[in-house]
Amino acid sequence: MLITLELANTIVKRAMSIIHHNVNVIDHQGIIIASGENHRIGERHEVAYEVIKSRQRMTIENAQQAAKYKNVQPGINHPIIVDDQVVMVIGISGNPVAIGRYAELAILAAELLIKQSWDIREINWQYRIRDLLLKQYLELGNTEKGEEILYQLKPQHLGLDSALIPLLINIETGGHLLGKTIDHILNELSRIIKSQRVLLLSNDEILLLLTDTERAEFIIDQINSFLETQLSHYVIGVGVQSDAPQQFRQSIFMVREMIKHGKQYQPEQRIISGKRFAYSGLLNEAKTSYFTLYFNRRIEKLLAHSTGKTLLKTLITYIENNAEVNNASQELGIHRNTLSYRLHQIKEITSLDPFVFKELSQLMIALHYHQNTSVN
Repeated sequence: MLITLELANTIVKRAMSIIHHNVNVIDHQGIIIASGENHRIGERHEVAYEVIKSRQRMTIENAQQAAKYKNVQPGINHPIIVDDQVVMVIGISGNPVAIGRYAELAILAAELLIKQSWDIREINWQYRIRDLLLKQYLELGNTEKGEEILYQLKPQHLGLDSALIPLLINIETGGHLLGKTIDHILNELSRIIKSQRVLLLSNDEILLLLTDTERAEFIIDQINSFLETQLSHYVIGVGVQSDAPQQFRQSIFMVREMIKHGKQYQPEQRIISGKRFAYSGLLNEAKTSYFTLYFNRRIEKLLAHSTGKTLLKTLITYIENNAEVNNASQELGIHRNTLSYRLHQIKEITSLDPFVFKELSQLMIALHYHQNTSVN
């Protein structure tokens, strides 16, 4: 176990608040990596090096003893041993008689901080194994190996056979976020959804399993508000509710497609859901079909008419107003009879009646392909 600079500095700060004497943290190679005396950082501590080799505490009683070594002052040098290895030495400067009774408290504080750090790393490691297993299930699906993975996930409270909504957060950073930032985001997301069902699938994908389906919209808004303070580029994809592993897996694939579609056609959107994107996404998937020729031809015929542009605008406004004649005519600034006349013209030209739901649906599809072709 290597001691991080962050942990070493925390130990120095905490220990010095107890003992009010200088404290050094020396790594497993005998180098001072944190100290209340900044000028000593980076120096080799000869006594600490001896402590590492002997695994025993060494006390330097006075200046005469200290003079025998380089970069050493009177004080207590104590090894911190984890898993039968000296991971660091904590050095407390001062008269050993004066600091002795307090040194034990400083050493205890250091040991507790290291244990806490170790426990957190152990928990994080367990979570990363869990995350890897779920990622493998998404790849393997309903195979023998996939079923085995589902069995392994159950003891980790990650059964996929209860009602949940998957949320997939796509982070557009190219995988360059610092681990500390990622950990902070994961911890805060866990707090928001009140669950540890927050998984890191990759450096660019975070998966949340939302079990509080009744409050899903409220929770998603909370997540979005938090992420706005942390990231400049991200998308939250909302899956469909599932209560079986295979449904869950399909929901994840659907969300990934929606995110890809949303980024292309509405890149400003932060929250991408089926209600908003499934329709256009499905049509986008079908755009290579020969069937699109039929829909494209409807708009071509409409625009070929002498009043084609006016009729197209009328159709767009009519659809945007949910086929409500009064609202559409008011927005266009025309009488409702004029609107009805134009809609009948559209029927004559396209052979599709805007007053018949199934035929209006076809006009909507035709309009979708026309608008997206115009954008591209």
